Amino acid sequence: LDRIVATNNSVIVSAYEGKIEKLDQDRRIIAEKMKNGAVPMGRFEDFIELPLNFLANPWNLWKSGQSVLRQTVLRLAFSERIAYCRETGYRTPKTTLPFMVLEVFNTGERKLVEPRRIELLTSSLPARRSPS
Repeated sequence: LDRIVATNNSVIVSAYEGKIEKLDQDRRIIAEKMKNGAVPMGRFEDFIELPLNFLANPWNLWKSGQSVLRQTVLRLAFSERIAYCRETGYRTPKTTLPFMVLEVFNTGERKLVEPRRIELLTSSLPARRSPS
């Protein structure tokens, strides 16, 4: 820094002055963006409604037929491009995290409760004696 201050070369001095001016201008632009660009906080329900509607039924967006919406559905549903094999056809694609979580609910092993009650059967309990 001392060498920069001590320099007598006018080209170098003007280059540094230009760089300082550019940095100062960038700082002012960022400060203005921070001042005006703050996103107002809203209700959580307002932000989550659209993604939940998509997850509930992505077919609604797909059946619209608009190519932009179809591309959006593909990007939101699959983490990679869908691979195609000439011999076997389309390969099983890797899905995004929300669909992996939903798949657990869909394919998880489920067992029904037996028809008899869950509690211990009263006949299997030892008989109680009433206090005398």
